Amino acid sequence: MTIYDSLQIYRAHKEGSAVALGFFDGVHLGHRAVLKACAGSGLHRVVLTFSQPPAKTIGRACPPLLTDNARKAALLGELGAEDVIFADFASLRELSPAEFVRSILYERLHAKQVYCGFNYRFGKDGDGDTALLTVLCSEYGIGVTVIEPVYLDGEAVSSTRIRACIAAGEVGRAAEMLGGCYTIEGDIGGGNHIGTTMGFPTVNIPIGEGLCVPRYGVYAARITIDGRTFTAATNIGVHPTVEVISRPLCESFLLDFEGGDLYGKHAVCELRQFIRGERKFESIEELQTQIRHDCSVIAKL
Repeated sequence: MTIYDSLQIYRAHKEGSAVALGFFDGVHLGHRAVLKACAGSGLHRVVLTFSQPPAKTIGRACPPLLTDNARKAALLGELGAEDVIFADFASLRELSPAEFVRSILYERLHAKQVYCGFNYRFGKDGDGDTALLTVLCSEYGIGVTVIEPVYLDGEAVSSTRIRACIAAGEVGRAAEMLGGCYTIEGDIGGGNHIGTTMGFPTVNIPIGEGLCVPRYGVYAARITIDGRTFTAATNIGVHPTVEVISRPLCESFLLDFEGGDLYGKHAVCELRQFIRGERKFESIEELQTQIRHDCSVIAKL
């Protein structure tokens, strides 16, 4: 898979392409249905998305993201994308729907087939919908496949619904809609070593700016570092019993780690089950007792 951080530098596949359109935040089951259809086209597979949310580009408030661009690209590649283009929304926002189809889909991407979700919007002020996309693309011989929503428990899967689940600590339900666990990943950083002094040294992963923060508390988790996977007791929060920090942190005690230096290594933390909410304890000793209990519960899952 090749990742492009600009639409301008992209050179289309000479035999034409199948293009999946959307922002794909979280790459959830609805997005996966679009990508699966695209993968079955038999054409060179391209995903056209944006480097940041359109709302943020035009100065509007936008909800926290489920995936950063690196994670999104990795998931898109796993699902069959051969090229992923992170376009600058500002460079496209003034194009009319007709101009977008002509100059981007037809001339720039050499699209022969286009795939999108049922609620896809495009063109200046989002004037274009899937019905208009179908009409405009037909003028250039481009086929359009619109994917209907995917439902779970009678309600459409959406990034909004997944964010609500994560904020409530319902990571199991979020995983059902994502097609995999919600993850926090990054390079392991140093901390204040409070966990070490209590007998529970932790792997600390900063939560990226603008990303969805799970409900504060303890989770059963799985952490992958250098190809090795460990069971972990993971705390999301600001540890109110000791020195309170200004931004939430993902701190994990690895239950089956035998020791060694992990600082600076890349870690992927999969949140698997919410155990309890974060709270302030009366003493360090009380906190230690609770952590031992949390680890015992997690080890039996």
